[in-house]
This record gives sequence, C-alpha cells and structure tokens, in this order.
Amino acid sequence: MEPSNKLTRSNEELTISHSFPDLSSLPEPVLVHILSFMDPKEAVQTCILSKRWRRLWTLIPSLNLTNSRFKGNDAAFVHFVTSMLYFRGASKLDTFSLHFNASQHVADEELCQIHVGVATSWIYSVLSCKPLVISLELHKFPYLKLPHALFTCASLEQLELKLIFYINNAESPGPKYVNLPNLKKLTLSLLKLNDPVMQGILSGCPLLEELNLSHCVLKFSEMKSDLLSCLSITSCRGSKVVEIFMPSLISLHLTNQCLEIIKLSLKNTPSLVKVFVFYSQYAVSHSSGALEFFRCLTAVPVIDLEFFGSGVKDLLEIIIPNCPIFHNLKQLSFGEWGTNEKLDVLFQLLQHTPNLEKLTIVHKKVECSRRAKQKVATIEIPFRCEKLKVIEVKYSDPSGVHELIDVFLRNTSHGERLRIDYSRSECVI
Repeated sequence: MEPSNKLTRSNEELTISHSFPDLSSLPEPVLVHILSFMDPKEAVQTCILSKRWRRLWTLIPSLNLTNSRFKGNDAAFVHFVTSMLYFRGASKLDTFSLHFNASQHVADEELCQIHVGVATSWIYSVLSCKPLVISLELHKFPYLKLPHALFTCASLEQLELKLIFYINNAESPGPKYVNLPNLKKLTLSLLKLNDPVMQGILSGCPLLEELNLSHCVLKFSEMKSDLLSCLSITSCRGSKVVEIFMPSLISLHLTNQCLEIIKLSLKNTPSLVKVFVFYSQYAVSHSSGALEFFRCLTAVPVIDLEFFGSGVKDLLEIIIPNCPIFHNLKQLSFGEWGTNEKLDVLFQLLQHTPNLEKLTIVHKKVECSRRAKQKVATIEIPFRCEKLKVIEVKYSDPSGVHELIDVFLRNTSHGERLRIDYSRSECVI
C-alpha cells in the first residue's frame, strides 16, 4: 500500500506544478506589474533571482520613495536612491514620488548642502525619464533651488511640491518661469507667490484644470485662467484682495484664512456650482471678509454649499443679520453640528435659502444636560423651504439624532412631505 500512496502523492504534486507554473515563465509585462506593488527596496532585491530578473525592476513605471523606511539612516537612503536612479537610466517612468524628511539639524550647513546637491541630481535623473507625475515633499532643505528644467518638462501632467525649510518659517520663492504645456493638476505648498509668479504659472500651464495652494504666502492680486475648473486655497496667508477671473471654475475649496486674512472676490466665475468652506473655531474674529465673499456667491450659480469646522456656528451667528439670499442654492451641508448647538442660527440661515432641495448634516454627539435638552425642545424658528425634499443625517453615534430631526420637523411647514435619510459613518468630520 505504501508505494501506491507515494505514487498518488507524486501525481498530486505533478498536477499542482502544472496548475501553478513557475513565476519566471510569466510574460514580462505581468512580472513588472507584480513588482510595481512591492516596496522599491524589495523590488530591486529581485535582481538576484536569475538573469531574467536582473533588470526587470528598472521597468517599473512608478516609484514611491521615502526615507522613513530607512529608520533615520539618511546615508543609506541617499545611496539607495542614487544607485536606483543610476541603474534605471532613462527607462520610462510615469510616476515619481519622493518624501525626504532629513534627520540632520538645519544648522549643519555642510550636510544640508550635500543633501540639496543630491536631491537636485535626482530631479534631473527623473526628468530624463519623461515622467507624467512628480510629487516632491522635502523637509529641512534650506538651500534648495528647484531646477529650471522641472518647470519646463513637457511630459508632466501632475506636479506636487511641498518644501519645508524650518528656518524662520521661510517659504521658498515660486518659479520665475513656467512652461508646462501638458500640466493638468498643480499642488503647491509653502511657496511665496506674487503677481509675476502667479501670472507665469497660470499662463505657462494652458491646460491646467486643478490648482491647490496650501500654506503659501499669497502676494498676488488676481488669478486668471480660462480652463481651470477646480481651485483649492487652504491655510494660506496674505494681505491683498484677490480677484478671481475663471469662467470654467466649477469647484472652490477654502479655509477660514482665505475669508479673513485674504479677501477673495469672484469677478468672473459663471460656472461655479460647488463651494466647500472649512472654518475653525479660532478664526472668528473679523467677519467682513466672509460676509463679502458670501455676497459674491449670490451672483453666481452655486447650487451646492458645504460648511465644515468647529467655527461655522459662530461665523453664521455673526453674519446672519446681513446675510444675503441664496436663490440658486439647492444643496446645503453642515458638519460637526450637535443637537444643542445653536440650531436657531441654522434655522435662520435656512430662511435665506428659498429654493433648497437637500439638507445634509453631519451630526456630532454632544453630552448635554436636562436643561439643554429642554431648551432644544422649545426652539421655535419656523423656516420656509417649500422645495426642500430631503434631510440627510450622517452620524457615528446615534445618540441625539432623532431629537435633531424632531426639531427640524417641528419647525417646517411641510414635514410630512420630507424624506429623512440616515447614514452611519465611522469617520465623521
């Protein structure tokens, strides 16, 4: 019986080996695709498997490099990236992402200069591969001047730059000349942008569709673009009135600094339909900029307006007395709103949205006393939104949700026609 068992086992092993062919027998594009899911360091190590694998890793079309995986050993990271780019040569590279948070202190001038030289050489190597996407996040590179070739790369479709210097909160000056004929998405962080720089960016990127500015110093007075459809300005500083001329702009994303420190004026935005505003609790000091911005919204076809942040309730309380009427608004969203948190302010705003069709509230659980619950139960501020059809409530904890809906239904004249949608979300903003 034992020889028979061995024969059966051998047949099973033979069947399995035929069912699962050797990995090396797969076509080259399949192997490269598999390698693209691996950590770059591990992908390079496959070169020792056989002659066929020796240069397969150089065909990976996407590189995501970060020194955090080298546990503070910057020298090893620099050696690895330099060698990797050298052996890749000019092989096609679609996406290059580099995150380098240097461990040296910025006072070590000699080491900083070495890292700047290395990073610059990496950028030149990547540009020779004609990439479609480049993302650079560099910390503690106080002497870095991005090469001119980065802003004249004809193949680029997406570019993201985040430069953190840690020297007197300094920001890098923006590029003096830009010629990116195929760029569609641009993200800039911690840069100084004056009028010539911003005009150069917008005129030098004729196909630009999305622009994201974060933690920048804005020293320009206007933004003009015929094709830009998505604009995001978050946590930026400046002291000028910024006029926006963007006939194709569809979506606008802002944080409180853009409404208080920087005054935005919508001059030519006939396509704007979606606006997202994040307002922190510590920002409510001056309301003139915010009020002027909201007045601008009444002149454009905005149909979807979203408010998020802990300061929204205080902001609305300040501007409600002079709040304009939003005739075009059809969808309105609020985040971080508890059952006992100034619902009267929300109801007053609803009186300025006569054509609203959908209201979304991200409910925040708030522990409230019996007296606070009684106060909520006695709120009487009827609002007339005759076209309101749906109230959507998103929540992570159901406590207080039904009380919130009860207050809405009690203060509207057509509660019986409303549809109430509930959706549970583990991550509520």
